[in-house]
Amino acid sequence: MPLKLEHQELHANLVKATKAGGRVGDAAKAVARVLHVHFVKEEQVTLPPLGLLSTLARHQVARGIKKVLPMTDRLKAELPKMLEEHESVVTALKVDM
Repeated sequence: MPLKLEHQELHANLVKATKAGGRVGDAAKAVARVLHVHFVKEEQVTLPPLGLLSTLARHQVARGIKKVLPMTDRLKAELPKMLEEHESVVTALKVDM
């Protein structure tokens, strides 16, 4: 899934940035703290339902749909918090150079 690959690439780049030291390293560490929990949540709650969208868009019943329905309820409940986490990442990225 593309989002999972994006997470892996971002994580690898973030690890490199944390080793840069100075303000960049400090900012990368702050971002890493926010992103880790957020990525885990996205991969557990967001990605499974999104993975079914192409099948549903073709008006087909997706296998595993019953397992995903509780995840969509959880996603609906947690979406405001997840959006706040996105804002926290943006704030952590603001480094005065």
